[in-house]
Amino acid sequence: MLEDIERIRVFLAGHDRNSFAKDEKTHFAVSYAFVRLGEAVFHIPEAVKSRHPEVAWKDVRAFRNFMIHVYHAVDPARVFDTAEQELDSLEKALRNIVRP
Repeated sequence: MLEDIERIRVFLAGHDRNSFAKDEKTHFAVSYAFVRLGEAVFHIPEAVKSRHPEVAWKDVRAFRNFMIHVYHAVDPARVFDTAEQELDSLEKALRNIVRP
């Protein structure tokens, strides 16, 4: 999950909302990385998830489901905003699990 967060950051480097929306390859890459993040939640043992409620496991999964099922109508601005607003807290929570 941390690797995909880093990928998203790399893909978004130098972009603002407008340039991101116009860059189909970057939008696709970031969207796929978000799908991978949500998919990874499936592979986290329930015991780990229950010990770490500070991680928004359900939200990560829900965003993955949204991306998969509404892929044809996903607004690039929403993807960009989610990256900008949510990744820092997700990364921090995950790093606290990996390196307490």
